[in-house]
Amino acid sequence: MRRSVAAVLMFLVSLTAHAFDTVKIADGVYALVGDLGQRSPANLGHNMTSGFIVTEAGVVVIDTGGSLANAQTIHAAIRKVTDKPMIYAINTGGQDHRWLGNDYFRGQGAKLVVSAAGFDDMRTRGAEQVEMAERFLKEKYAGTKPVYPDVTFKKRYTLPVASERIELIYTGGAHTPGDIFVWLPQRSIVFTGDTVFVQRLLGVIPGSAQRWIKSLEYLRDELKPKVVVPGHGHVTDLKEALRDSYDYLVFLRDATRKRFADGAFDPVEASQNLDQSRFRHLVNYDDLGFRSRNALAVAEEIFNQQSKE
Repeated sequence: MRRSVAAVLMFLVSLTAHAFDTVKIADGVYALVGDLGQRSPANLGHNMTSGFIVTEAGVVVIDTGGSLANAQTIHAAIRKVTDKPMIYAINTGGQDHRWLGNDYFRGQGAKLVVSAAGFDDMRTRGAEQVEMAERFLKEKYAGTKPVYPDVTFKKRYTLPVASERIELIYTGGAHTPGDIFVWLPQRSIVFTGDTVFVQRLLGVIPGSAQRWIKSLEYLRDELKPKVVVPGHGHVTDLKEALRDSYDYLVFLRDATRKRFADGAFDPVEASQNLDQSRFRHLVNYDDLGFRSRNALAVAEEIFNQQSKE
């Protein structure tokens, strides 16, 4: 029996090495920095950055992974740091890798928390998220069961954990409608979920640009963190977070607005052949189709907004 348990733990630890790197940020605060590429059987759906916080009462997990196997590797990484119980699991948004590991962590005793907008997003796009995860992960998706969170909040929620102040803040969404900040004010550390992408070119979902910009302005003007744990990429500071996310979105917004002001007839004309070369340092930049889709999504949002005015 002991050999069997040991073999399982060794298997999970070996998977962890392929799925993400565990990075200590401060005492009890860790980031799990995953693949910058697409979801795959090798990364188990962990093509993102997540993390966990070790408190006196137990562990708070930040995003539960994109599959059962991913959740198990997250737990294995936590177990290498502490044997404290899982008490909360926060879903920072409604994207698959933020919540498809919920069933596993609920089974470990964690209470699941998400914004009300994130909960709605899960219910609206859940089937689509599952289909995508199954397609990319193939056999590594086996056993995954989508489970909705237990606790929702509208704007702000402070976890009832005595030894660490952990504030969940919803500012209107970003990449997805329910994206939140996990803010540790005593340490000036923020986990941003999909509000911040660094190293990798972000993907603009139609209708997301204006809310995303506003959420990044809240990060810049209100939180002013010293340490930023992004939703994609390495642990960073506010300057890089804004350069790779805010500056890109503002560039697309301003460039397409200028095209309309100069007489562009429709979103396609307003978004064609924008010079995005100042962001060539980001992964995905060489995918012209990806850049073009981003510009078109922003142009469509500007066009629809102007049509209502």
